Amino acid sequence: MKLLCCARCSEVFNLGYKYKECSGGHGGGMYVGDLAARVWGPRELILVLGFANSSFVDAARAQISDGDLKETMRYPGGPVTKGRDFDAFIIPDSAPTVTRYTTRKESGI
Repeated sequence: MKLLCCARCSEVFNLGYKYKECSGGHGGGMYVGDLAARVWGPRELILVLGFANSSFVDAARAQISDGDLKETMRYPGGPVTKGRDFDAFIIPDSAPTVTRYTTRKESGI
């Protein structure tokens, strides 16, 4: 799964087969194939995030079947029990599954 993060709007949203952009209009994108996506926006503002689907599915299954972990984590309101971790990452500009453009017009989406 691919997500976009707008550093200016502090928004994270998923990409789909229909075009989406941040509420401030700083960047956006969409899937143009099963894995391929077109994204536009300044590299310093618009980050493309991903996570390993298999890692997410495993974490979701464990959370559903076993619930929260006994381990705690710190939250602003105090310690809370921890949910399941999964692998997430920033997709690099060199990734063959993401084509980046400076403007929406340039991207053709």
